[in-house]
Amino acid sequence: MCGLKINNNRNRKPVNGYINTLIYLLISSLFFSCAQVVAPGGGKKDVKPPRTVKYVPDSAQVNFNSKSVQITFDEFIQLKDVNSQLLISPPMKNPPEFSIKNKTLNINFDKKDTLKPNTTYSISFGNAVQDITENNPLENFKYIFSTGSFIDSAIVKGKVENSFNHITDKGILVMLYSKYTDSIVYKTLPDYFARTKEDGTFQINNIKKGKYKLVVVKDGNSNYKYDGESESIGFMDTLLDVSEKKSILIDIFQEIPKKLYLKKATYDSYGKIVFVFNKSADSLTINPINFTFKNNEDVLLDYSKNKDTLNYWFKNIDKDVLKIQLKNGSRVMDTLEYKLITKEDALKSKRHPLKLTLLNNFNGNQNFDLNNPLILTFSQPLNEISDSIKVMLKEDSVLIKNNKDYQFENYSVNQVAIAKNIKWDSTKQFEDPNNPGTYIVAPMKISEIYKPSKESTSYHLFIPPGTLTDFFGLKNDTIKIDFKTRDEKYYGTVKLKLTIPEWKGQYIVQLLDDKENIVRESIIKAGETINYEYLHPLQYKLKLIYDENENGKWDTGNYFHKTQPEKVIYYSGAINIRSNWDLDLEWKIIP
Repeated sequence: MCGLKINNNRNRKPVNGYINTLIYLLISSLFFSCAQVVAPGGGKKDVKPPRTVKYVPDSAQVNFNSKSVQITFDEFIQLKDVNSQLLISPPMKNPPEFSIKNKTLNINFDKKDTLKPNTTYSISFGNAVQDITENNPLENFKYIFSTGSFIDSAIVKGKVENSFNHITDKGILVMLYSKYTDSIVYKTLPDYFARTKEDGTFQINNIKKGKYKLVVVKDGNSNYKYDGESESIGFMDTLLDVSEKKSILIDIFQEIPKKLYLKKATYDSYGKIVFVFNKSADSLTINPINFTFKNNEDVLLDYSKNKDTLNYWFKNIDKDVLKIQLKNGSRVMDTLEYKLITKEDALKSKRHPLKLTLLNNFNGNQNFDLNNPLILTFSQPLNEISDSIKVMLKEDSVLIKNNKDYQFENYSVNQVAIAKNIKWDSTKQFEDPNNPGTYIVAPMKISEIYKPSKESTSYHLFIPPGTLTDFFGLKNDTIKIDFKTRDEKYYGTVKLKLTIPEWKGQYIVQLLDDKENIVRESIIKAGETINYEYLHPLQYKLKLIYDENENGKWDTGNYFHKTQPEKVIYYSGAINIRSNWDLDLEWKIIP
């Protein structure tokens, strides 16, 4: 520690001016000698990355048999984010250890790990090697060596994208295997690998010539293996000959889980339990253990479109606790228990009283879309629609002609739509809501859902009280809804002419918004013309799905069954729709 001791004795005689000056200079000198040493200011900022000056063994060394490598640079270095930047191909069971001493990077191989004979290894540091002053990275730095007599030079490059929406992702593993068994991706490290960039592209260098099995995996736990449907996978249908110089496109997908399980179950409102599953639940049954329903009308099963969510509605239970068992086929999935609230308490609840409520109330909407169906969604399933009570619909305060022909029709379990031209058809079948997969032959009403078609027109919908009765016997209060349609000139139109070859399946054509939400959907067999009317002035996309099994939806692939996901094609450009504008569009699909 630097310091100065001064003896302040007042009895001494004052020193002369020369001595005073000398003491002042001495104190100043000692003081400044204690100050921190800093680099002189000014000068140009260092923007140059470190530069290699020496390799031991040399770079691109053949017949490599060393247990360590020393790489010396022209300045002091550091390693940053080495865990995320480092790539060693082929992978080693025990990765080498890295250390830095001054300007030298030391690579020490694990003594337990034996390098493969006649193999070219590439240790890629990415941007991990940086100088210590300004963090300038030595980009894409690699050290390559071969345990054989030459450096392998074959290259594989391509792109990986999501099979359903063509989105790319960074860090997807692209792996090559010299053995071709299907199970190898579960058990063994690959012979070569690379990771994708943000745009989905990849390149594997220094590959030994030959044929390889190519598999891509979104490796969630970084074990260089495929761990089943929790991770995404993609594969080539045929072996890859690396001597053929071509760019490869691989679709990555997530397999349907083999086992159905319950993700969560919530009982947050009277008479309703919501079950959420990890996949479609086609063979599901729910059995009360401590109670038997007197009739089927006391239970209602309401599935989501993909059947992965089930709203289980129930009533008339005189128990404080409900115990239920979930079964998928003959397998018991889970047993659950819920403490129930009474209907009386639910009706009196101050926070969430049990009441038949209109959820999608568009009252006051001044921009109701032309040709948009009048569909009302309620909080509970609807059991009954009164035929004796008529709804009232007015256009600009004038009662619509033939208003007697307009009435509510069931649209789904908790929706009604205004319908007209009611007819009966005794040949139709409908699915029993309490027994999914069971169909009942019964007369059904066929009706046309009413869609307001007059532009810039005010509408008034009046629903008298007691028109609708819900699952719990509750009736609606008076409902009044006023809305106004948009001007016709607000919308744009697309006339899409498709040229598509016929094949064994069908096609699904989707018009999407910029967030991939489906705006319109059509199912066709071959080329035809589709008219999209009443489109908002926005930017859209076009998507075509090869629906091979004709089930009306996109299906994923399966690695072990060697089935690829159903093919998806996007129209090459964005579709800009302007108000009061008609667009003619032609899309030729080349097989």
